[in-house]
Amino acid sequence: MKATPLALPLLMLAACASTPSDSQTSATENRPLKLQRTSDCVFDSSISGFKAIDDRFIALYASGRRKAYVAEISGACFDVKHQSTLATIDGDGNGQICGFGRDSIAYRAFGRVESCRIISLEALTDLRRYELLGESPPTPRDRKDKDDDKDDKE
Repeated sequence: MKATPLALPLLMLAACASTPSDSQTSATENRPLKLQRTSDCVFDSSISGFKAIDDRFIALYASGRRKAYVAEISGACFDVKHQSTLATIDGDGNGQICGFGRDSIAYRAFGRVESCRIISLEALTDLRRYELLGESPPTPRDRKDKDDDKDDKE
């Protein structure tokens, strides 16, 4: 097959654009992420935030940011990492988002709604949260600190 002079620079440009630099690769691209438990659930009404790890894994925060879950979504989702809003869809109507059933996430991209099925969900322990997300959960204040604050106000 003979490439035309115009097609060759376009192929080279596409190859350069699709190759991520070292600073763009995430921790999950360097090592494959495997969820330990896939049958955990979180109440839909308690989800208060999210952080996209990559286009396949999303951290869902519940009860403020005290609890974290990692959801693995189907591979058909595109550009979820750059979204500022996200919705969870309770597909089976039980009030929970789980790693099984018909639950999914949705977001608006390019003028239409993208819906991605959740295929597994793991509730993160403090250690696992630090390993995957690089963050530790908020620590509750000690009881002694609260008593000291009361003394200072009086």
